[in-house]
Amino acid sequence: MTFEKRVTWTSHLVRRAIFMIVLPFAGLAYTLTSGGRHIPFILPTLFAGLIGFLSNLAIAECNGIIMETYDTSDLQPGMTGRPRRILPEEVRKRRTNFSCFPRVTAAFAITQSFAFLIAAAASATGGAVVRRIGAQRATAIVAGILLALTLLLIAILTRVRTVQVVPAERYGTNVLSGPEDEWKPVIIGRPSGTTRRMSLLELGAMTRWTEIRKRNRLIPE
Repeated sequence: MTFEKRVTWTSHLVRRAIFMIVLPFAGLAYTLTSGGRHIPFILPTLFAGLIGFLSNLAIAECNGIIMETYDTSDLQPGMTGRPRRILPEEVRKRRTNFSCFPRVTAAFAITQSFAFLIAAAASATGGAVVRRIGAQRATAIVAGILLALTLLLIAILTRVRTVQVVPAERYGTNVLSGPEDEWKPVIIGRPSGTTRRMSLLELGAMTRWTEIRKRNRLIPE
């Protein structure tokens, strides 16, 4: 559990922002180099390959974002804190067994559904647009739309709000000390503080950080 106080050049957000920004500009470069026979054919070929590479990289980054945001498998009983003795049956039944698979698969289903719908709409209108304004202008429009979506995604992933994650009264203490049946907060790793800057995506009701805050009694169940 790492609490970043500021954005650094080594942070995931900066790397992802660079990858995402390069993709629409690669589309724009392909548009500018596909003007006709007076331009060497190798230039649009190279930019088309770059677009394919960056597209695959963007898909991989999106999959990583989904796993980082909705994976709660490490919050299962026994995965955090010290090993505990065998609890009574009625206590074990009341304990929530967190699993990442329903949330992650639901996130993948939602994102891929939107992807297929947008691809279907683009296929339906792409031919008409190309016939009306030409292929080069059509690719420029696609690059502009991609740039707008990229800026929107960066805004959603930017950490803009400071949220308390670790209870202040237990920070800096041995949270694993005390009786076995005593409530203990969920602290993963060695946090540098009690708060964390979060993005709009991480503030969702089904994210791992919301589950951690619920188990730490910072928000109602």
